[in-house]
Amino acid sequence: MSRTPVEEAVSRYFAAIAARDAAAWAANFAPDGQSEDPVGGEPVRGRAALQAFQQGIFDAFPVMVLTPVEHYWGGSQAAVKWTCHVESDTAAADFSGINTYEVDESGAITRQKAFWDLAAVQRDLA
Repeated sequence: MSRTPVEEAVSRYFAAIAARDAAAWAANFAPDGQSEDPVGGEPVRGRAALQAFQQGIFDAFPVMVLTPVEHYWGGSQAAVKWTCHVESDTAAADFSGINTYEVDESGAITRQKAFWDLAAVQRDLA
């Protein structure tokens, strides 16, 4: 059974994070794609800004393991429940959340939202 463009985009998203490849992660987005991570913050727009955003996360956390747990597909959208383990030079945190994705006809992510508790993670890392 072949995978849909949405499934492929979500797979590339998690693979780029696992590979710690901010350029590949950003290239998975449409040229004007955006990420709101976490929801409630200012969305990051455009591939250059997205790449810088993700590279900043990689730089802050030498260890980052983002594991998809459950996937839900519908039309040109998806929702993925995930767990994450991060380690900085001085602390570690484990947390979970849900990402939503909107994907265009070409298979590029146009909009991604990440629902997770930033304040709780900051407390764990303090």
